[in-house]
Amino acid sequence: MANIYNQIDLDIESYLNFTHQIADVASNVIKPLFRSNLEITDKGDKENRLSQVTEADRGAERAMRSLIEEKFPQHGIIGEEYGYTRSQSKYVWVLDPIDGTDPFLAGLPTWGSLIALMIDGRSCIGMMNQPIFGERFYGSKNGAFLGPKRISTRKCKNLKDASLSITSLQMLANKSQLDAFKEIEKRVLQLRVGGDCYNYALLAAGSIDLVIEGQLAPWDIQAHIPIIEAAGGIITDWKGNEIKAGGWVIAAGDPYIHEQALEFLSLANTE
Repeated sequence: MANIYNQIDLDIESYLNFTHQIADVASNVIKPLFRSNLEITDKGDKENRLSQVTEADRGAERAMRSLIEEKFPQHGIIGEEYGYTRSQSKYVWVLDPIDGTDPFLAGLPTWGSLIALMIDGRSCIGMMNQPIFGERFYGSKNGAFLGPKRISTRKCKNLKDASLSITSLQMLANKSQLDAFKEIEKRVLQLRVGGDCYNYALLAAGSIDLVIEGQLAPWDIQAHIPIIEAAGGIITDWKGNEIKAGGWVIAAGDPYIHEQALEFLSLANTE
């Protein structure tokens, strides 16, 4: 798979600085509402699963969109709460104001705001911001960082030495997907369930080796792609192809275990 950073020539630092501004305005809305008495609404947009949303989600995305519209009115925006605007544009911002609404509502800080900038359909900048911990993971052609510190994935040559994470087994839509996941699970050193966006951030930082998930929307995954690739990892769909939007995703810190896991995942039905 071609590396996006060799194909796109742009002032990455300028866009990255603006991405920090987007994260800041989202934090200003969300942080005061964490562990507060928020009204919860069921969006009802996921089969057989409660999809919860609050004014923290909606208010943050409105603030993020407003900043983008003011600075770059010609850019497109894709967001979890307010959908698609000019999504065929050359430059498209992909937003998830709170990835991990369930832990957010439970008072757990394992959630984050996700921001990606896609250029010609490929994510070039990604950011995961967690304002409670004060942790901001971001990546571009200039590297992957946690705050000012450069981060990288860790080496792991064999599944037997790997830690595997998934947010929920409900992400696996059929028996073939669950069977493939179970084949990998019984070969790894450790399985962690839960974590949402933190799984991908910690993989980029070298604390987790594999993340395998399914049924993801673009706003769930696009921000993680530049971070993981810039940190030295690999992230594809279950067939080993580039991730165009969302879907079924495998992220690995080391290409060896990515290849080993694909032997099982590639056999699953993801249609």
